[in-house]
Amino acid sequence: MLDHLCINAPFESSFYSVDAEGRYFFIDVDPHSLEIPLASRSVHKDDEGNISASSLFHPFESVPTHYTGMALKVFFDSTYAPYVQIKASPAKLLQGHNVFGTDDLEQGAMEMIGYLTMAYPLLAKMLDWPAAWVAHIDVTNSVRLKDQHTAKQVLNFLGNVSNGQTRLSNKRFDSTVYWGGQTSRLVNHKCYLKYDEFLAQFEEQKLLAKANNKSAMRVVEIMSDIRLINWTVGLVRFESRLKKRWLERNNVPTNLFELIKFQKDNPNLLQTLWIKATSSIFESLRGQTVKITDDSSVYQAIETSPVVLTSSGKRSPTRIRNLFAAYCLIREKGLDELKQNYSKTAFYRLVSELCECGFSKAYLQNLHDEKAKNVIPFVKLVEIDFNQQLPDWYEEPVSQFNYLIA
Repeated sequence: MLDHLCINAPFESSFYSVDAEGRYFFIDVDPHSLEIPLASRSVHKDDEGNISASSLFHPFESVPTHYTGMALKVFFDSTYAPYVQIKASPAKLLQGHNVFGTDDLEQGAMEMIGYLTMAYPLLAKMLDWPAAWVAHIDVTNSVRLKDQHTAKQVLNFLGNVSNGQTRLSNKRFDSTVYWGGQTSRLVNHKCYLKYDEFLAQFEEQKLLAKANNKSAMRVVEIMSDIRLINWTVGLVRFESRLKKRWLERNNVPTNLFELIKFQKDNPNLLQTLWIKATSSIFESLRGQTVKITDDSSVYQAIETSPVVLTSSGKRSPTRIRNLFAAYCLIREKGLDELKQNYSKTAFYRLVSELCECGFSKAYLQNLHDEKAKNVIPFVKLVEIDFNQQLPDWYEEPVSQFNYLIA
């Protein structure tokens, strides 16, 4: 899926010039006339108390859309020819979420250009669109695991994986593992739990909606779809940011419209590039194994059993902890170890209560040996199925700007 797109569009050459020292400047263009919010790096006060600002620049702003905002910045104060940068998740602009979406670069680009044109029509007319280029594209693919507990185990394992890649830090921001130098001009990779990210974004949008943000209200309505929420459970997403230099090194055009044409000639372009970009990560996983245990379902079975109820009908946290601890000891050391650590009466009571929770005696007797069967090749576990990236109820959104811009 195309998860993020960054487009740079230069101004028409008639609007700027360059001095002898290689510095670019506007010709007959007052930045104020662009109607963009400006900031200053330098503010002066003269002897008469008049305040003047210099070194003007345009800070990043969020252009409103039907759903989430689009980042915009006008660069006119650098050593480069002035240009405008727009970046956003096309999926979020088109459908209000990025749980899944299409690979269509043209559709995403037209949506972004369309919203820029609506917000700043004069600015959009001053740009040399045929010369626009792509600064980066984010491509994502996901693997579905049986539950959220298993997904977290996988992420913890990935936190120790390295092969020609450098993990940025041990910090797990929003349940995410990073690879690749933060300042790399080629690629960045990350892997994260989509369910955790989705819920965090959902809460943010609900707060905005409470503040009467109309766009957020529409997003909340979309994200409230139980089918959408359920789709994120157990979903582990691998995301790669492919930057301009990396694309060029791999013989991919970075001019926006040449890239769109290139994708039409190569429909599986983003999938092919993602596979190539992540090859070193998945190569490092070959030969590695991981033991997957579903402790959450075990705990739930104990927690919901009548055996942990007190005489007043309340659940006893102490009984739950003791039974779960006994189960873990059996799994790791076997029933004989449990027998050695408890009195005869306590041992038979714990086994009996575990059976009441739904675990047969035969199951408990073989639990320690069976745990070895949970050791599986990691690559097999995180095998990406490119044919299962979209639910069967998915309907591809249509950009309202495609024909308008054309």
